[in-house]
Amino acid sequence: MKKPTTTFTLLMAFFVVAIFTLTGCRKPDTVLTFDPYADVNWEDVHHVKGNLHTHTSRSPCGDGMPHDIVDLYHELGYGILALTDHDLLTHPWNFSNFSDSFEDRDPAGLGMLAIAGNELTGPRIRDLHDMVVLFTELEEYEMDFDVWMEEVHAEEGSLMFFVHPGRYWTYYFTYEEGEEFSPEWFISYFEEYPLETLLGLEVLNRRNRYPHDRALWDRILMDTMPNRPVYGFANDDFHGDSLDGYIGHSFGHYLMEDPFDEEEFRNVLLEGAFYLSFTRKTGDKAPRIEEIVVDTDERYIEIKGSHYDEIRWFFGIDEDNLSQQVHTGERFHYGDFDGNYVRAKLVFDGDDTHDVSWTLTQPFGFQDQRDLDEDSD
Repeated sequence: MKKPTTTFTLLMAFFVVAIFTLTGCRKPDTVLTFDPYADVNWEDVHHVKGNLHTHTSRSPCGDGMPHDIVDLYHELGYGILALTDHDLLTHPWNFSNFSDSFEDRDPAGLGMLAIAGNELTGPRIRDLHDMVVLFTELEEYEMDFDVWMEEVHAEEGSLMFFVHPGRYWTYYFTYEEGEEFSPEWFISYFEEYPLETLLGLEVLNRRNRYPHDRALWDRILMDTMPNRPVYGFANDDFHGDSLDGYIGHSFGHYLMEDPFDEEEFRNVLLEGAFYLSFTRKTGDKAPRIEEIVVDTDERYIEIKGSHYDEIRWFFGIDEDNLSQQVHTGERFHYGDFDGNYVRAKLVFDGDDTHDVSWTLTQPFGFQDQRDLDEDSD
């Protein structure tokens, strides 16, 4: 058989490349454009353990006096605590002002940072989505979710996040477009309100009460990243109801140089400079992130940690609407990754058949360099 000429070969190669380009099947040229840990000084930073969703007996469903709740978290080594009773403030920690049976607590004396907050709920006339609001002085709300959102948005300095979304949405239900509590419904609020008002959503609640909330997080991130980060939160949602079952399981590690600086803590929330952990037993160790190394030349993210067996990386959802794992290992090369974000999970499984504890990062965001170049033209 006669071999094709060099000219014919070059023409065919050009034709294939042209078709490949015209059909949009180009190889990604991916760059990292959002890194929540970019400004973290890993050598000097404190990993401050915190819970931002906590109830006392001042809540109708709470069963523990405020000073007892504070003492419990102090004993467990927490450095940040927000008491978020339903639709009212249990702040500052001069608890005797609320009841003669309550004792005062001094956050500075305990080595803790006390954050003002509440869980915006309202009367259960209809099932409005609960929100935790931080750095707030608001206590009374209209019975309308959009009015709530506007009130918080109008209050200077306040921040909020959706709590236990799995109470309202479910991964196996087929929603109408834009239906209340559908993924698109959540996305619409993240599109309407800036990060400086609406931070994200709780993806770990109590003892992993709603495990599919991470899938909702991934579904949202597919639409919002990298230009609009949506952070995940982990909290006990503690009600003082069971010391063995519902305290010290889901928590955040907030990366702070000064663990007593409230303004720095607020900036940490805005930057996403924190990671989330879960343990099956109160007091157990969770994987710890010692450092996150980003090499923009070689285009990889590397996680250095301790007390873990494996690191898994997630992007998007699969055909069953569940979180999709895309890589395993300490280093994730993103140069040819065709996705707009990735998040990591450090897993410690020990000798158990189930994961004993795990830690989640916030999402890293990507864009194609060629799209950035086109936008700058």
